[in-house]
Amino acid sequence: MYREVSQRAKALFSDADSDLFSGRRVGLEKETLRIDVNGKIAQTDHPVALGSALCNAQITTDFSEALLEMVTPPCASVSQALDNMVGIHQFILPRLEDSQGLWNTSMPCVLDGDDSIRVGRYGSSHNGIMKHVYRRGLGLRYGRRMQAIAGIHFNYSMPEKSWPLWQQLHKHTDTANHSAQTHGYFHMTRNLMRIGWLVPYLFGASPAICQTFLPSGADSDLATLNKHTRFAPFGTSLRMGEIGYRYKEDAPIDLTVRHDNFDNYLKDIYSHVSTVHKAYELAGVQDDAGLYQQLNANKLQIENEFYSSVRPKQIPDKGEMPLLALKRTGIRYLELRSVDVNLYDPAGMHIEQLAMLELLMLFAWLNDSPPLTPEDMDVNKRNVQTVAHRGREPGLTLTRDNQTVKLSDWGNAILESLAPIAHWMDKNGMDKNAADGSIENLYQTSLQNQIAKIQDPALTPSARIVDELDSHGSFFKLAMSVSASHKDVLLKMPVDTDLQATLAKSVGDSIAAQRSLESACEGGFDDFLANYFSQLNEPFVTS
Repeated sequence: MYREVSQRAKALFSDADSDLFSGRRVGLEKETLRIDVNGKIAQTDHPVALGSALCNAQITTDFSEALLEMVTPPCASVSQALDNMVGIHQFILPRLEDSQGLWNTSMPCVLDGDDSIRVGRYGSSHNGIMKHVYRRGLGLRYGRRMQAIAGIHFNYSMPEKSWPLWQQLHKHTDTANHSAQTHGYFHMTRNLMRIGWLVPYLFGASPAICQTFLPSGADSDLATLNKHTRFAPFGTSLRMGEIGYRYKEDAPIDLTVRHDNFDNYLKDIYSHVSTVHKAYELAGVQDDAGLYQQLNANKLQIENEFYSSVRPKQIPDKGEMPLLALKRTGIRYLELRSVDVNLYDPAGMHIEQLAMLELLMLFAWLNDSPPLTPEDMDVNKRNVQTVAHRGREPGLTLTRDNQTVKLSDWGNAILESLAPIAHWMDKNGMDKNAADGSIENLYQTSLQNQIAKIQDPALTPSARIVDELDSHGSFFKLAMSVSASHKDVLLKMPVDTDLQATLAKSVGDSIAAQRSLESACEGGFDDFLANYFSQLNEPFVTS
């Protein structure tokens, strides 16, 4: 099924330099809720001891004041990235007040309605207010429950020297409008979407939820363990399913984004961030008290509101809209957003998991990638949702190239094609320092363990969670127990003193940076917002 992937890998690696991929970079972002001693979402402000959530690049918050976001810098290997993420956890945990902890799973628990999910605050600067208002808009449009879900983003960039090789392998000569790098990354984006279902199957860790996550009186086809817990018996990642990240069905909106080519992708995103949606207009940009409750009434307030499992990324200049940075300079790296927080790993992720995600990135780089039609995008979405709710169901089938195919057959075909890549990565020491220091042949070991999951769904983390629900009595008790044990493990692990010093310095630096922003503010927020969105006034031409 993927013979060309293996053939290209063998041809490329037969005489490839050992440093072929040494310039690639891996970055991790992990969201996790702060919880109080009773397991409820913390109602306290973001700890001052962690610095400014607006200006600290490695420790910030996502939607809510309690939803921490930990960010590593770009690292030279998956083990370096994981070590950095572990270090961030070790920095945060001793600085949490009132015996608070970290909820080490994607789905929240013990919610007391939307009001228990406090929208993040970022100070009085225009930038800080804009960040807060954007989150108010998300809550207004989709509800706050959805915004309490946590996940992991796997960021990946290929070395610059790989793109001429990519052109040769794919016989790609058309670089009109964009560089080979941008063409190649968008090529990878489409491939990752085609096989996107594989990530929740292998690594999904959210097959159960607390009853409190469902609105009062809401219908659900989830099985009932008891009055506290609902679950999908064969589910893998409810976070990626119908109760996870999605747009409201009672406010129909067309947010189609074409993935046939990069220019059309940009044009569609541009259209959505510049076109008013009547339902949002009727809700009002400001509330009855005259306070902003959304940035605007457009289909998307900003680009980041477009939910996608894979997001092409570029680093914008100061004050520049990310969409315009993509248009101006193309794609710099990819962000894979479909990874659950793994309950059973102290940092929410395992070194073998990260190695496998890197192999999937290389699969996407090597495989053919014809344009995705809107119909193809619908199929990709259905495949992901099917696996999210029923991924471990015996004999489950998905849709591929307008044909029905067994999940196990498709999964085996993908993973088996990766064998020459995994062998080359290990042979050339692409990650010599596995995080726990004990995994030899990291990539080949990881690959074999993922193949085993295809053959036996009981080996998946989602199966383990469902199996352990009964013995713990509820999803809450299971997650609370394991999260507490991870706190002890992390605090007893060896500490990278240099990283801890760097993180400590970032606290003071970020607080000073926020104060500087606030003191430098001029004019009113209305004018600031109008000036920011005036970037959309220029004709959006991509070719």
